Amino acid sequence: MTDVLTSRELLLTILEFQPGVCHQLKPFLDEYNQVAISLLSSTRHAELLFAHNIALPQVTMLRLHSEIRQAKAVIALRQSRLLLQAFDLHGATFYDRLRRCRPEMLDQSFLYIAVDTGILGIVDYYHRRLPQCFTSSLMDIAASHGDLRVLKYLHLHRTEGCTTKAMDYAAAHRHLYTLKWLHTNRSEGCTVDAMNHAAQHGFLPIVQWLHANRKEGCTTFAMDEAARAGHLQVVQWLHENRTEGCTTAAMNGAAQSGHLHIVEWLHANRMEGSTTDAMDRACEAGHLAVVRFLGDVRVAEWSPYAMAAAIRNGHLAVVKYLHEVKGEPLRGQSLCNSYEMKEYIRLHALAVPPQRSMTTA
Repeated sequence: MTDVLTSRELLLTILEFQPGVCHQLKPFLDEYNQVAISLLSSTRHAELLFAHNIALPQVTMLRLHSEIRQAKAVIALRQSRLLLQAFDLHGATFYDRLRRCRPEMLDQSFLYIAVDTGILGIVDYYHRRLPQCFTSSLMDIAASHGDLRVLKYLHLHRTEGCTTKAMDYAAAHRHLYTLKWLHTNRSEGCTVDAMNHAAQHGFLPIVQWLHANRKEGCTTFAMDEAARAGHLQVVQWLHENRTEGCTTAAMNGAAQSGHLHIVEWLHANRMEGSTTDAMDRACEAGHLAVVRFLGDVRVAEWSPYAMAAAIRNGHLAVVKYLHEVKGEPLRGQSLCNSYEMKEYIRLHALAVPPQRSMTTA
């Protein structure tokens, strides 16, 4: 035994197989572990209740589960930040040491975080040390951020490639240069989601570029969601240059969002019309100008939900219009929380409103 302990070579060989942490890593791991200790202590009571199968009301159990999930999510986020900072401060040598004693900390999920945050050095480290962690999803993630540095690196050094989501994500997040690069350098292409989501977010130059350079096109989702979001230029361009058109969801969504100019334009230029959802949701949100246009110009229909929702949300002007102009009975009084609304209902509930008259939109 003495001969073994006094032999440097034998002792080092033995120590290689012993669990533990080298002294260079200890300060980092202490801080890393402290994150979990400090946050989980706040949810310890919840875990003890679950461990002992103590009967609790369902609402309480859901709240406790939510607290634990949130704590674990915060722990993962803070620990990931510490790992990212460690590479920035200490480089690949630190990660090599960490991989020898705590390999689970440098798993595939951390590579995804590195790509998501655009740290090319860590991506390169994984390429050299942990190549089995790569998937085609990584290029998709880089494309969603418009990160051409990471995209080009993965394109040149890896063989997993990407999926159609890469172009779809780039279009949805307004990364035109990334979209062009993928179009030129990759063969996966895109789907209708590219133009659909570019239109939804109002990125007209990307919609136009896809129209000119790709064949996938879009669906009625493009105009429907552009209308809902109030992107009139996109709606007009799709109307003039594409054939997919829209559905009643276009005017319904525009009305719900309070985009009177979109509702007016669709009324004048499209034939799809709307459903009772347009009036119902505009009343619910308190968009009086839209409600008046739908009620007076389009003579649109609505359901009892319109009055009940307007009362519940305290939209007195909308309630007055529906009751006094359109003859809608006052409904949903029990849901009312506004003093002014309660007084209005008290004074008018017994009054006979004008006869309700509606025509299908």
